Amino acid sequence: MPARETPALVSQVLASASAHPTRLRTLMILTEREATPREVAEEIGEPLNNVAYHVKVLKRLGCIELVRVNQTQGGRVAEHVYRGTERPYWTESDLGELSDADKLNVIVGIMRHISDDIAMAMTAGTFYEHDDNHLSRTPLVVDEEGWDEVTELLDDALERLLAIQERVADREAAETKTTKVAIIQFESPSATKRQASR
Repeated sequence: MPARETPALVSQVLASASAHPTRLRTLMILTEREATPREVAEEIGEPLNNVAYHVKVLKRLGCIELVRVNQTQGGRVAEHVYRGTERPYWTESDLGELSDADKLNVIVGIMRHISDDIAMAMTAGTFYEHDDNHLSRTPLVVDEEGWDEVTELLDDALERLLAIQERVADREAAETKTTKVAIIQFESPSATKRQASR
C-alpha cells in the first residue's frame, strides 16, 4: 500500500491564509463543512462584511471554492456556498517560515476552535454521550529524545486519523456522526519558572 500523502497547503499560501484570525477561523470552518459567509459570520460572531472579505481572499488563494449559489427570498438574494479545497496542515517547516505574529494567529485560531468545539458539545450534551470517548491529560517528564518520540507518536496518530476519514468517505455510509479530535503537545514551564513569573 503506498504511503498516504499528508494534506498540505504550500507555505506562502499558509502564511497568507493565517495572516488574520478571522480568515483562519473561516478556513477551518469551511474545511469541516460547506457554509455561506453569513453562516460563518454567525458562528464566529464577526460582522458579515468582514467575513465576506476574508472569504474572497481565501478563494483567491485557492484555499476554498464556490460549491453552489442558493437563491433565497423568492430569488431576490443569492447566497454563495463555499467549502475548503484542502485540509490546512502546518508542518514544522511551514511553521518555521511564519512570522511570530502569524504563528500566534495559527495557535490562537486552533485553540479557539478547540474551545468552541468543546463548549458547543458540552451545551448540546454530546460531549459525554458516549462512554468510550477519550479525555486525558498526561503530564510527562522527558529528555530531548523522549520529546521527539512523543512528537513522532502524535504525528503518526494524526496520519491514522486522516486515513480513517478517507476510509469512511470511501464507504459512503448512510449514517455518520461528527467527531472532533484535539491533539496538543507543549512544553510546560517548570515549577521554578512558574514561581518566578508570579
